[in-house]
Amino acid sequence: LAGKSIVYSSDTYYDPDGLAALQQRGIISAERCASLCTDCSVQQADLLLHEAGIAPIHTPFDALAKLPDNIKRSIRVIHCNDARAAESEFEKVQPGFEHTITIDTEPPLHAEANQILQILLVTDIFRKFDVESIVDVLSVITTRSYSAGEPICKAGDEGRFLRIVKAGIVMYERDGARPFELRYCDYFGEGELLTDATHAASATAATRVEVLEIERGDVQYLFRRRPNLMARIQQRAKLSYDASWAAIGANSVFSGFSMAQVTQLQSVMRQHEVGEGEVIWRKGDEVLDVVLVGDARLAYRELADVRGATREDLEPFGPGALLVNVYALENRLRHELTLTAERAGTIFHVIGEDLLDFLDNNPGAFIWMRDTLVVC
Repeated sequence: LAGKSIVYSSDTYYDPDGLAALQQRGIISAERCASLCTDCSVQQADLLLHEAGIAPIHTPFDALAKLPDNIKRSIRVIHCNDARAAESEFEKVQPGFEHTITIDTEPPLHAEANQILQILLVTDIFRKFDVESIVDVLSVITTRSYSAGEPICKAGDEGRFLRIVKAGIVMYERDGARPFELRYCDYFGEGELLTDATHAASATAATRVEVLEIERGDVQYLFRRRPNLMARIQQRAKLSYDASWAAIGANSVFSGFSMAQVTQLQSVMRQHEVGEGEVIWRKGDEVLDVVLVGDARLAYRELADVRGATREDLEPFGPGALLVNVYALENRLRHELTLTAERAGTIFHVIGEDLLDFLDNNPGAFIWMRDTLVVC
């Protein structure tokens, strides 16, 4: 891309002498040996990420050391400990954003527009915009910088902009609770623009920050043409902030979500107050939604009559429990048990179609849920 190249070896055994021995033993063909030695994991590139483990499963350091200088100078090693890397002539790749490896390139003609488009494509409120609408967004979006410690908005201020974090870290604080870190592609302020409310939270630049800003009138114009999206944002504004965050924070999967993922989730959550004894799901009805428990207590009472049911099985589902059956949603199956409120309180419904759409865009969450009935 842009005249530059990156090669990633993954788990590859590169050792011409060792590969030649495998060929002589008839384990690999001459063609395969030649390919592994010349055009697979080792080739000239601007950045060559190569594993360097224990032979013969991995690539030995001495094999890399014999490579021509024009290839060696671009190598960064992985799959080895710090001590072995320090003994070699190669730099080891380190984890963390602060160790990001960059390759200098000439900026393309439309670099800024391209960067903004990439942000819009991974931001849920713009992801499904068509080309014409994205052009409209590009025509009204602006970039603004804030210095570390500078306030971006304060609780009680009039909502004037939808803001998307382009670079840096923003501390987002509401009601004196622990601040949340907003990072790349996280956004805030959209609810205030569509509900005519003032900011309920304060946002402050923790580092030097760049944000993309769209003014109130432009946001309302763009979203008015998408009533379903506008309805989701307005619905999220109706959620009890404390109750929804408490339920999300009590769930082992959701508590690790980024702010952007939480915002997506809250957009499809519907808050419901249940009374003691109220039936949430009835046996035989079609599975249409999932339930995230707030401060209510829910239980399958029929389990008490099931032979072999343990005390743990009979324990009511409490705060943060997510009752979900992805397979049943996808295949339009029916409930096999009746779910009842053992204690009055708050629960949150997510319609099946909305959940499946959410999981399409958050595959990590899908992995947790696909073979599970309850995620606590």
